[in-house]
Amino acid sequence: MKNFLQIAFSVLFFTSITHSQSPIIQTVINETNIDSLIYFVEELSGEVQTIIGGSPYTIVSRHKNQASNDKAADYIKQKLEFYGLTVYDQWFSGSGRNVYAVQEGTDFPNQKYIICAHYDDMPSGPLAPGADDNASGTAAVLEAARILSQYQSKYTIIYALWDEEEQGLVGAYYYAQQASVAGDSILGVVNMDMIAWDSNSDYIVDVHTRSVGTSLYLKDKIIETNNLYSLGLNIDVKNPGSTYSDHAAFWSYNYGAILVIEDGSDFNNYYHTTNDKVQYFNQPYYLMMSKASIGTIATLAEVTDNVPVELTSFSGFTLNDGVVLEWITASELNNNGFEVQRSLNNQVDFVTIGFVAGKGSSTEINNYSYTDYVQFTGAQKIYYRLKQVDYDGTFSYSNVVNIEINVPNGFVLNQNYPNPFNPTTKISYSIAEDAFVSLKVYNFIGKEVSSIVSEIQPAGIYKIIFDASNLPSGTYFYTLNAGGFVTTKKMILIK
Repeated sequence: MKNFLQIAFSVLFFTSITHSQSPIIQTVINETNIDSLIYFVEELSGEVQTIIGGSPYTIVSRHKNQASNDKAADYIKQKLEFYGLTVYDQWFSGSGRNVYAVQEGTDFPNQKYIICAHYDDMPSGPLAPGADDNASGTAAVLEAARILSQYQSKYTIIYALWDEEEQGLVGAYYYAQQASVAGDSILGVVNMDMIAWDSNSDYIVDVHTRSVGTSLYLKDKIIETNNLYSLGLNIDVKNPGSTYSDHAAFWSYNYGAILVIEDGSDFNNYYHTTNDKVQYFNQPYYLMMSKASIGTIATLAEVTDNVPVELTSFSGFTLNDGVVLEWITASELNNNGFEVQRSLNNQVDFVTIGFVAGKGSSTEINNYSYTDYVQFTGAQKIYYRLKQVDYDGTFSYSNVVNIEINVPNGFVLNQNYPNPFNPTTKISYSIAEDAFVSLKVYNFIGKEVSSIVSEIQPAGIYKIIFDASNLPSGTYFYTLNAGGFVTTKKMILIK
């Protein structure tokens, strides 16, 4: 959070309960867990080591000039992907990087609510834990994703983590400006910044709002959520609110937004110092703040119910043979199975490429996988999603997994598989640039017996099935000639 001037005008706002409780929202609030919140903060603030990209790492600082800030972005992206969400990097400079995930609405996918926080911190030195400012808000966004990704919502939910807030709300301004240019329908933004310090346990929270877009309505909703579900916060409304955090970027483009922040008159003693640590958190207060924010966004987005099949993860990776997709369910209800769908280079034109049978109804964890033996031809993006189908024909879609296929660094001819073989085998190769490709098979005395490929091909990874049904048993050689690269490997046919 940037340093700020205390706003003189504030109103302690009380309202009567005019709506009934929703069992679904109550469940969401109950699922908000202090243990997971604190652990996210400990990982983000370097209290404990975490795993990023498969390797152990300690995030010692999240200042924009420190390398570990980009690692923190990797950590955030990894968490959001684990929850099966479609995740995006939004680079706005050589080092500035927003990370956000999209959970598409079932009824109004183009109308969006954003729950957000900034993940960068201060001070600028090599050690900057930034537990309250603002690992607390970042962790609450991750907690929202952990919980709400297991539900459907009528409106799209965006889980956004901004970079370079400390330098002037740079990341949030970039996102809001891009959204405005694109004509995005952002119905509201709930921004959390410093939500875990309460030295006197009076449970006061400042909610900053203005007469911009839906901002006053959002303020009413968080008050309603606090009162309706007896969360115990004392909400102090600031109107007109301050502009020292990321919500102000959305006000600038006439989008409704509120800031949820701890009491400005009970300010964190360790603000922007190396002692901004999780040990100084008021954990009951932190949990209340998180519940209020997550409950509000769930109410706004109109969370409807648990997905009949609880998909806990969906991911993919490339192998020489193609793309391997893996997913896990924690429970299933009347699940006939999953249609595996693929889209090349966009997220619109999906086609079904396979079907994996489900487990019907199950309360056990089930693991699934599917290999797409797709032909790689140059650099491209491949998108996958699952269409989960019930026995009665009803269905729902998973989030989309994005697989990036990069251009090979060089020319490679791989060993055929299987080898020995009878009568077919797979030959794969990579070419680093567009070239005329010749792939021929020779017998033991060097006589050509088959010309498999003889054409210009774009850079990419290729797999060919060689059928030797018309050849006798013996030792054969296959030669790749492409772009001046020539290499030969041996294979054995046994009938």
